[in-house]
Amino acid sequence: MPDELEYQSHQLAVIEQPGGGFFVEITPPAGGQIIRTVTYQSRQQAIAEAKANIDKHPHERR
Repeated sequence: MPDELEYQSHQLAVIEQPGGGFFVEITPPAGGQIIRTVTYQSRQQAIAEAKANIDKHPHERR
């Protein structure tokens, strides 16, 4: 089961890959298309990259 977090009204689901590594699925506050990060070695890095992605696209914070 993925860990779920909230960041700037976005829902983040942190998912561990069976072979190792983590990726994050980002759900915008108004619904819409889920964005998935690439796989990273650490959980913290995957979360940091997901947050950076949200910060880079402020127009999608509706």
